Amino acid sequence: MRFWQQQAQARDQTWRLLLWFTLLVLVLVVAVNAVLALVYRLVMPFSTGWPQLFFETNTAVVLMFVVGGAWMEAWRLRDGGGVRVAHWMGGVEVQDDGDALKRRLLNVIDEMALASGQPLPRVFILPRESAINAFVAGWSPDTSALCVTQGALDRLTRAELQGLVAHEFGHLAEGDGRLSMRLLALVWGLSLVHGWGRHLMSADENGRVHALPWLVGSVVAAVGWLGWLCGRLLQAAVSRQREFLADARAVQFTRAKDGLGQVLRKVLHEQQTHADRLIHPQADALAFLWLSAPGWAARLASHPPLPERIRRIYGTVRASLPSMRDAGHQGLSTEPRHVPAGALAAHGGGALSPHTAPGSLPYSLPPSTLPPPTASTTPRLLPDVATRDILARMRLLAGPTQQRVAILALLMRPDNEAEQRFWGQSTRDLHGAAQILADVQALPVAYRLPEFERMLAQMAYEPLARRRELVVACRELLRADGKVSPRDRLWWLALRHRMGEVSSTTGAFMRPVTGQGRDLTQLEADERDHVARFSAYLARMLPVQSEGGEPTAAGLAWYRSVMARCHLPGTPWPPCEPPDADALMHALAGVQELSWVMRPQLVRAWVEEALNHSPGGLMSMDTADALRLAAGLLDTPLPPALAAHYPKVP
Repeated sequence: MRFWQQQAQARDQTWRLLLWFTLLVLVLVVAVNAVLALVYRLVMPFSTGWPQLFFETNTAVVLMFVVGGAWMEAWRLRDGGGVRVAHWMGGVEVQDDGDALKRRLLNVIDEMALASGQPLPRVFILPRESAINAFVAGWSPDTSALCVTQGALDRLTRAELQGLVAHEFGHLAEGDGRLSMRLLALVWGLSLVHGWGRHLMSADENGRVHALPWLVGSVVAAVGWLGWLCGRLLQAAVSRQREFLADARAVQFTRAKDGLGQVLRKVLHEQQTHADRLIHPQADALAFLWLSAPGWAARLASHPPLPERIRRIYGTVRASLPSMRDAGHQGLSTEPRHVPAGALAAHGGGALSPHTAPGSLPYSLPPSTLPPPTASTTPRLLPDVATRDILARMRLLAGPTQQRVAILALLMRPDNEAEQRFWGQSTRDLHGAAQILADVQALPVAYRLPEFERMLAQMAYEPLARRRELVVACRELLRADGKVSPRDRLWWLALRHRMGEVSSTTGAFMRPVTGQGRDLTQLEADERDHVARFSAYLARMLPVQSEGGEPTAAGLAWYRSVMARCHLPGTPWPPCEPPDADALMHALAGVQELSWVMRPQLVRAWVEEALNHSPGGLMSMDTADALRLAAGLLDTPLPPALAAHYPKVP
């Protein structure tokens, strides 16, 4: 409770900011007058008294530079907002030009906007910065700009990039922008002279330093050093406890600790090896905005210590983590560009129509870079007129009989002749069955599973006899061809789970709802065994469907990657042996009894590794459906990367 009270107090402290600024300006005036007086005495040791208006002139010049500079920058920021800060730092706005790293960044930002409910910011890359860092700036979430360094793109995996972006969205969700922009204007005023000198000393675009500007700049920077120090003190004086809250928000948005946690561990390693320095001369003026304060600013405590932030995320101490250049995109394929409907709605304050002009989208999407839509890979997130008509008719289905017909049609595979014959015999005398089947077959693939779940939710309130009738009909449909595939059994389990038909399994263990502070590496032995067996079952469908009874090579790689997350380094894990029906039910019961903290982490691991091992980094809709059904069996919300495959239909 005390932590949350501290966060509430940290959100509104503009008055404290102005008080500290006034105090530091007075300190700076006194310090400048004292230094100049000392210099005057050293230069003129035999003079008596002081020149006329000596102290008044010094004070006026200091106030002109500091107060005037702060007012001028506040006026500029009022008009330019976060975009001005991004350009000031040398940011290049990201356009979807087909580059794999940029495409991944844009997709991650779309996912985090959807997960956090925030508008899409304008996105910039800092191409000259090789350290891992990022910041978001703007007076409001609607006018914000998110800047990511080139080093973050090069050395972070997709999951880690999500954690980094989610942290910045945490600041947007907490409304930190207005206070940060005011602080930036005041720091800029205090550091104006020193910053000008640093700019003269900096290298040009070709990396060359010119002697004369460097000499002049060094003198100017030395003169303004006291102002720079006061600016750093002002940043340190404003509480950065909100960093803890932004970290917590990131874990909430991504539902995973390792994303942001591993980013902070890599940044800690850079800090320990002095590789966290940013080359822009004004980078330290934005120390309070960065994910981690770079360079000398880190010693002035504008951020909480990195080890403490890491400890709060994991619940335990974790060592620093080295990172290799290009580790984040070795073998990276270009992702398709999918803009989730929810993110677009957040960007514009309302839903976009299917006929929205391309120029009104938050990013420029050249038609040549857009992948061709296919039924198997590209979900139709914005329904067209025909799809809306189908959905409207399906919502008007009256009574459990018509709904049962629709559920059977959704469960039936179009390429299975035996199932089609069974469906035709079961619905031969039912009025409107042909129209229902036509609607289901014309429904885009991304809408089918959500409609299946919606209808099951309605049927769950029917009397027990009607529910059993539906269960029996679906069972007979799935085994009409004489065999039950892993896909069929998963849909069957989901149906029984949503209908309240899943019976308890002998040998299942009841666990208290605990697990706070634990991650997947801290599973108990029996919990790890349940996870291994159920993951081995899913491996026959993920990331590609297996034709036989054994997982494919991609499925085995997916299984090993998932289990690597559930074991400490050096600990062997069970081989990938798909369970039989009884072992599957026992494993499912054990996984369902994991705590509410652990289940989302497990689903997130399944989804992330499915993305990592899918061809081209894109999950097929069959893979997405299997993961959505598995998440439903665990009563766990969908991770953003999985939810983006499905429309958000009211």
